[in-house]
Amino acid sequence: MNKQYCILDCYVDEPACFGVPPFVSPYPRYVYGALLDAGIYDDEIVYLTIDVLRKAEYRLPHSFHYVFLIGGAIVPGKYLGFKIGTVPEITKIIATNKRQNFAIGGMIAHLVKDFTNTTLVTGDIEQFAFDVARGNKPLPDNYRTYKNLSRWAVAGSHMVKLHPQFPNLICEIETYRGCPRRNHCSFCAEGLMQSVDFRDEEDILHEIDALIAQGIFRFRIGRQADIIAYKSHLQDFVHGFPRPDPAIVINLFTELQRRINEGHISMLNIDNANPGTIFYFPHESQAIIDCIAHTVTPGDTMPLGVESFDPAVIPKNNLKLHKDQVIQVVQLINDAGGTTINGIHRLLPGINLIHGLIGETSDTFKINYESLAEILDRGLLLKRINIRSLFPFPGTIAAQKQTHNTMIENRYRFYREKIRSDIDHTMIAKLFPIGTVMYHMQVLSCMHGYSYAKEIRSYAITAKIPVSLPLFSFVDCIVVGHQERSLLCLPYPIRINTLPQKALEGIPGIGKKGASAIIVHRPFAGMDDVRPYLEHIPENIVQAIAEGF
Repeated sequence: MNKQYCILDCYVDEPACFGVPPFVSPYPRYVYGALLDAGIYDDEIVYLTIDVLRKAEYRLPHSFHYVFLIGGAIVPGKYLGFKIGTVPEITKIIATNKRQNFAIGGMIAHLVKDFTNTTLVTGDIEQFAFDVARGNKPLPDNYRTYKNLSRWAVAGSHMVKLHPQFPNLICEIETYRGCPRRNHCSFCAEGLMQSVDFRDEEDILHEIDALIAQGIFRFRIGRQADIIAYKSHLQDFVHGFPRPDPAIVINLFTELQRRINEGHISMLNIDNANPGTIFYFPHESQAIIDCIAHTVTPGDTMPLGVESFDPAVIPKNNLKLHKDQVIQVVQLINDAGGTTINGIHRLLPGINLIHGLIGETSDTFKINYESLAEILDRGLLLKRINIRSLFPFPGTIAAQKQTHNTMIENRYRFYREKIRSDIDHTMIAKLFPIGTVMYHMQVLSCMHGYSYAKEIRSYAITAKIPVSLPLFSFVDCIVVGHQERSLLCLPYPIRINTLPQKALEGIPGIGKKGASAIIVHRPFAGMDDVRPYLEHIPENIVQAIAEGF
């Protein structure tokens, strides 16, 4: 049969959704399922990624009835091994394939120009795709219902097998849309939804089971504004935050735990908890966080949308909490998830900060720095600090009041780097002390004799390894040093007889002179021979060397 439809995944990175590999977002899976539900056969659908199209100089392999292009980076980040599709790239794709009909969905649809061969889908592209395939009049602002999505999410599970990185993927799972707060942050895209729409627990689990059946074993319950508020009744509010229903959230994670126990899920992560919900409902939130902390894979992050600690900025942007309140929330999560499994903390908070908010001054970033320093001084742990410049979503208050001030921009950059050097480095050393072993790290980049690897998980830290390893291979690592936002690691166990000089120099206590002496006198038959060269080496590193013989 002819390939009638193409799903072109240019990746997404939204405040509530990841889609850059190793993540695969729900949107292309939903489109695939919608096409199948409309009567299209598997062999009539092609799934391509922006990485594949880059190699083809942005030219499609042949003509399709429709190309459903999905992309968006409202808060773009830095990625290792992959790159999100940009507006200029998407424009080039459209221009290179002038006779091709495109439907563009995702947040990128609000940024791309409207060409004669494109439809900018501001609603749900999966609903648009369904209507196209059924021969109905497709409306670009139409939204799907969760009744339809219950079928599409399950049927679309087969799409993951077409992904170039299959099976080394983590699937983003949606729990609801919209923001449960009564009043929304100045930049909130979720708040533009007319209502909050929760998915049924059974539909979420059916989708996960369908993906498991296809060979996916890693999941992130991440496509929501606030996991604590999942299926809140939205009848009891305090300061605009809804009272959580612990029983419902705990039941969902109990079902996920059962799948973990049965060996069907190997990696489970979460995303997005509203610090305001946790602060104003500490008892309900603690019950939920205790359950989550004992369900997710150790090393997970509970990101908190703090955005700013500046007391002048908080009310102008309708943010959630002030500094002392945030610290109480950080303490609560540390208490619930701060225990370790094989040296890795179960669940720790992350803090999201945004530059570009209404009312910022040159003092804002100093206040942010000092607030984070206080968290560090109190002995509390943060899994990561995310600092991004605001890209205001069209229609939000922040988009209407966006200004640029060079002096403020310079102060932001100064304190961003100061946070990286003073706070991130210290925090990383606490989280990953020398000798920590990290398993199943995937090599995503190789440059200048170094390999860069990450776990397939949410907010995975980068391991910089002074050894050339095959791209996309997996390696176990041991931490031998710390950088601002990454770890210096060696393959584990440490094979002292084969490591290059640069790698030997990275072992604490060896240095250039010691590395040269080891190279001159090796190969060593065993630990008795090499031990004289390891006098100043930490004992856990010595043990890793012993395991290498």
